[in-house]
Amino acid sequence: MGSKIGVVTSTYVNFSMEQALAGISESGFKYVELATIPGIIDHILPRPEEMKDINIYRILDICKNQGLEIYCIAAHERLMKENAVNNFKKVIDTAKLLGVKYITTDTGRVNTEEDRKRFYKEMKILGDYAGNRDIILCLETHGDWCNNGKIASEIIKNINYANIKVNYDTANVIFYGDTNPEKDLEYALPYIGFIHLKDKKGGYKVWNFPALGEGEINFDRIFKLVKNYNGPISVEVEFDGNKHPLDEINDALKKSYIFLEDYGLIG
Repeated sequence: MGSKIGVVTSTYVNFSMEQALAGISESGFKYVELATIPGIIDHILPRPEEMKDINIYRILDICKNQGLEIYCIAAHERLMKENAVNNFKKVIDTAKLLGVKYITTDTGRVNTEEDRKRFYKEMKILGDYAGNRDIILCLETHGDWCNNGKIASEIIKNINYANIKVNYDTANVIFYGDTNPEKDLEYALPYIGFIHLKDKKGGYKVWNFPALGEGEINFDRIFKLVKNYNGPISVEVEFDGNKHPLDEINDALKKSYIFLEDYGLIG
């Protein structure tokens, strides 16, 4: 596995972009996935729909000064909503300005057959738009529909676009899908374009995502399964859903870095 391994800034959901980038850099990581989730977090200032080139340069300068490369945008909570296509096109445009090749997102709420028809129609529009800009869209195992690798692989096969892939989240498949990632991951492997490495304590709907190595996921098995995967990977730490001090988040990332270093995957 020769992947770029970084951190998604949703790990720093209650803190600024500057604080997130500083913590990620101090932990030893060299790559960053900037998160933009309406109403929750936005580490692309001021907002993607208001992005100007001057802000692009500011973000790139801050990352450069911290020794970080932006390799992905995490843009959730946009699909299957009003003006979803136009709003998501703005995220794609922002990624292009930043020189970013990957965008991760969720499918949004897809409950009925009509929802599915709308989802596939809009994804093909966005797939074309992103493809023309050399950008890969990665649908995360997240939510009530696309909640494990087996289902995600079927969704990707139905879309059938080379630049639309799975973002496999090792903990989300437990939380949302009540699925064992060590068994489920094999279904998704041929369709994975991005991976979120996230540890977990507890089972279905238990929100507890500690530093890597401090949860219950069998990463020995996970890393063997993805040994031939060379795509990008982000670490994510979400704790128990409560606000945690900045130094605690930084410490969790340092522990996660050492955990990956001990496996020979980083450093």
